[in-house]
Amino acid sequence: MPSKTLKSNPSDVRASNIRAVFRLLFPSGQMSRAELGRQVGLSRMAISEVVAEMVGSHLLREMGMDRRSGRGKRSVMLAVDSEGWRIVSIDLTRRFVIRGALTDLCGRIVDRTEIPCDSVGDVLPETVCDLCERLLAKTDKPILGVGVAVPGIVDDDGMVIRAVNLGWTNVPLKERLEERFHIPAVVCNDTNMALLGECTFGQCSANSMFMSVDEGVGAAVCVNGEIVMGRSCAAGEIGHVVVDPKGPKCVCGKRGCLEALLSAPRLRKRIEAEPETRTAILAEAGQRLGSALSMSVSLLDLSDISVFGPPEIVGEAFIGAMREELESEISADYRQTPLLHRCQQGDDLILRGQAVAVVRLLIDRIHNDAVADSSGGSDQQSASQQTAHSQKGGRPHHEPTDE
Repeated sequence: MPSKTLKSNPSDVRASNIRAVFRLLFPSGQMSRAELGRQVGLSRMAISEVVAEMVGSHLLREMGMDRRSGRGKRSVMLAVDSEGWRIVSIDLTRRFVIRGALTDLCGRIVDRTEIPCDSVGDVLPETVCDLCERLLAKTDKPILGVGVAVPGIVDDDGMVIRAVNLGWTNVPLKERLEERFHIPAVVCNDTNMALLGECTFGQCSANSMFMSVDEGVGAAVCVNGEIVMGRSCAAGEIGHVVVDPKGPKCVCGKRGCLEALLSAPRLRKRIEAEPETRTAILAEAGQRLGSALSMSVSLLDLSDISVFGPPEIVGEAFIGAMREELESEISADYRQTPLLHRCQQGDDLILRGQAVAVVRLLIDRIHNDAVADSSGGSDQQSASQQTAHSQKGGRPHHEPTDE
């Protein structure tokens, strides 16, 4: 018997084409309609229709004619429309302050603000909403969505399952944000967002690991271009894995967790007590981390590792010792040691990565709305209609016009 096949409906095909075009140009690419059509595999008429829709939704804009010389008609170049939307991005990973920024559609920060806190226990969901309110007051452009990066375990529904450093358990942060502001919200693990930012703007490849050695210790893994979440959305949560049962007590209550041994505050405290042994302390820390990661890196056959942290901690002594440990435990005639480098994207990496997550939400919503429309969900609002609203002065933001 012939096998059955699923036929794509026009709406689903349209959504897939929009996603393909956007990904070719995001964040800073430029192409002509003809080149986009060749890359996606669309006819001249089909790509013109897709581009017209995306320009009308302020996802793309025309950048003028190409600069090539010689014979032939010059082409109009297209790029992501960085001025059509704004994104609210919030980072909860810092001690005594929560940081927020407005970014454009390309993930560039255009404005920022912060709220100081006397202690980590002062960071409440209401504090996050207050910071969001301040950021919304800084722009009159339509808001694509709100993104919040949390140092802890966050499920697919934006529920903060556990954030030890914040003292949060089962906090429905996404739900609270959407109820208050009536715009889409994305709540994610902070290290995953750092990896997403590094993959987008930095050096990470499609098979990579991101290590954060800062206020806490965390990891994120990308395999074949997809960030690994895990069954309980806890992939990469290695900070509270015990590596030395006789080690110092951790904030989680256990002894000898990786975070209790390797976090930046812990290492600074040791160095302050014995400044003459600074290099040895950092080398020991790098060696311990390399040993802890070697099995996972080998198991997943990763090509590179990016380490993020304060430069006085994650420097040559730390990175060098980590590299030597990985080489001694992984290197073989059939496998190369992953490329190891210090992340150099700066303190805004998480904010920018979270903005990228919101942009991805938009593209996914376009796809889901198309599928819903094709299934009879004509009463649902489109993605651009849903995301163009926010609570500001009691009035919604509206999509900008071409006037």
